[in-house]
Amino acid sequence: MNTDRHGWRKCKTTGKSISDLIRVHPCSSVVRICLFVFGLVVCQAVKAGPQPLHTNAPPVTAAITNTAITKIDAGIFQIGKVRLDKNKRTVSFPASVNMREGNIEYLLVHTTGKVHESLFKTETEPYHLKVAMLLLGAKGGVVKTKTPEKKTSEISGDRVDLFVTWKTNETEMKFRAEDLVMDVETKATAARGNWIYNGSRIIDGTFLAQRDGSFVSTIADPDALVNNPRPGRDNDDAWLVNTTNTPPVNTSVQIIFQLQNGQ
Repeated sequence: MNTDRHGWRKCKTTGKSISDLIRVHPCSSVVRICLFVFGLVVCQAVKAGPQPLHTNAPPVTAAITNTAITKIDAGIFQIGKVRLDKNKRTVSFPASVNMREGNIEYLLVHTTGKVHESLFKTETEPYHLKVAMLLLGAKGGVVKTKTPEKKTSEISGDRVDLFVTWKTNETEMKFRAEDLVMDVETKATAARGNWIYNGSRIIDGTFLAQRDGSFVSTIADPDALVNNPRPGRDNDDAWLVNTTNTPPVNTSVQIIFQLQNGQ
């Protein structure tokens, strides 16, 4: 299959992918936004592909892939539920607390994803987050899971900081995402630091993060959009919800991804 280095398919007619359109049309005007959306519709045409056994994810539809990109202000755009701020190099979107105790394998999934093992859930579309990250210039990478010969997974991609905000009695609370996760081995909060935006994968025309609903994984998962680089990522039982810092189940929160400089 003819794809670019990000895994996006190239248009048979123009030979260009979404990444090419972004570089040529970086959303600095309404005209460029329209050109980008047109390129998204004509050249990308992401297909649903085979459905996973472990989620209730619906097929990718034109309503998702053809969502308008709306300019809110200088450098600020809205794509579905995702707010993109090119000035702050952030994307943000709504979610809610899904679990307040127990083991987790994911920090964040779609409501159709692996909600039985995720701290947060969201109705935001992974496809929209992928487009927003591309617009920020995120390159993504690869997750090579461990094998009998290779005892530790390898994760490459751009570094991102993850934050979670919510209101408690009208007071704005803001935590680094890792502060809401406990490391079973150290019996302390997960080590402070970046997460890795690997960007998921596209196989046989199927964008796997959209199919599985996987946004942020605490275990090595090549199909999630963001992975955890910390030791313990190869152990399904290594991470717990940090009940001390996590608000009650169903609390509305905002998830913020901040792409690091110098990528």
